[in-house]
Amino acid sequence: MSSFIDLYSVKPFKTQWRVYVKILKVWKPYLNGVETLEMVVVDEKNQTMHVTLKKEFIKKNENLLEEGASRIITNFQVAHNGGKFRISPHVYKILFASTTSVKPAEAMDPRILGFKFVKFSDIHEGKMNPDFLIDAIGQIVSIGDVEILNVGKRQTKRLSMEIRDTEDVRLNCVIWGQFAENLESVAQHANDAMIVAVLRFEKLKLYQGVWSVSNCYNCSMVITDPVFPESLAFKERLSKYGLTLTYTHPNQLTIVNSVSVRDDFFLHSPRRTISEIIAASEVVKCVTMATIMSIDTKFGWYYMSCGACAKKCKKCNEDVENVYPSFMLTFRVMDNTGETKFLLFDQEAKEVVNQTAAQLTQSVNEIQDPNVLPLALSNICGKTFLFKIAIASSNIVFNSHTYKVISIITQSDVVKEFSKISTPQSTPSIKIEEKAHNTLDGKVPLMIMDDDDAEITPTSKRKSNEKMEVIKDIDEYSAAKKKCKDEKTVETNPSTVPLKTVKTEKP
Repeated sequence: MSSFIDLYSVKPFKTQWRVYVKILKVWKPYLNGVETLEMVVVDEKNQTMHVTLKKEFIKKNENLLEEGASRIITNFQVAHNGGKFRISPHVYKILFASTTSVKPAEAMDPRILGFKFVKFSDIHEGKMNPDFLIDAIGQIVSIGDVEILNVGKRQTKRLSMEIRDTEDVRLNCVIWGQFAENLESVAQHANDAMIVAVLRFEKLKLYQGVWSVSNCYNCSMVITDPVFPESLAFKERLSKYGLTLTYTHPNQLTIVNSVSVRDDFFLHSPRRTISEIIAASEVVKCVTMATIMSIDTKFGWYYMSCGACAKKCKKCNEDVENVYPSFMLTFRVMDNTGETKFLLFDQEAKEVVNQTAAQLTQSVNEIQDPNVLPLALSNICGKTFLFKIAIASSNIVFNSHTYKVISIITQSDVVKEFSKISTPQSTPSIKIEEKAHNTLDGKVPLMIMDDDDAEITPTSKRKSNEKMEVIKDIDEYSAAKKKCKDEKTVETNPSTVPLKTVKTEKP
């Protein structure tokens, strides 16, 4: 078919073009109330191009525009391809005109599918332009449950999963709509088999320094266990790793910038004791191991969030009809050097509680007594976890000792491993009197590690006579003796607190 022009030779200076293409995807976006028909086509050189039909040309041509069909398209306009979420890297796109004709053609080679798979490492290194949609192929290594969310005035489904490429670089994926439900069904029937997924025409998103991909409008495609040549070659290169699918809680993603959460805690983040966190004079994100003593319920333990933006909504321009409870937990925590408070919002809190706020509030009416906590929350007290926290400028300038948690590890074996290799960065010979100044009430917090227990627990969990003496000192924090209590909050007047110099975190 040498009489046809290839797609990358098409230019805007004329309309009498003639191309031979295969239709890869067809959809109707209905953006801003305007009906159009959109397509992606590919030519024999595996080059793709975006095609748009305005409403007046849809009825005439729609029956001929089927996904997978090969067609000859002639006499069309060529316009600049711009804006966000461009589905093709082509500089131009095709616009149907009144003179445009579409005719059936001989089927194109089935191996021509226009794939341009990207490297996950290029995504994490910021080499990909987020204005363009991308193709990704990977093995699904972890997957969560389908969540039903209120987005705007309608409900939609969301599923979070993690895939890896042949270099074992991981990528977070958030899948919306029917694709989410379909993927969950595939995973449930996998029977420990390797599942390869092709994510086609996906958008890139950078959130809190982490790149992820998700489907975009109606143009994206999610294909599981495909059999085309690229996927078969991928499976062949992947087989040596031998990982199978695991399940996670919703939103419990296990990758941060292509680094595992474990490596982020163990290798890539500075470690701080609580006394060092309190004494910090620069903005930084760091990791620490701490035991939860109690839950501060002065401001409750959950709030009603907007169904559209998942926050206490002040910026929605419309009346909020859909609201749901979200966690806002303030933990009073300690280690061997001091005590402070950690603030966890919904996603991090769910990893600790293993339930949603909505589940815990099903049997709880409007809070009457904030000291009365559900059993799932009371049981958290006395447990030791790894926390990654943000020391913000407000903590330094106003001596605020409540720090936001941005990541958490709850697995006891990982916590134990961290405790064995963690060496306090403060002076080992620190005096008891000095440590008392780092606590909120002047008492000396104690935490003893027990290698024989399945979990790491503070002194309040020991049962020997010697350890029972310690319980008397920290009995008010013991989850084994009584429910968590809200401790008296130390309030400071910002106007009387001497300001400190804030150093910004180095890039």
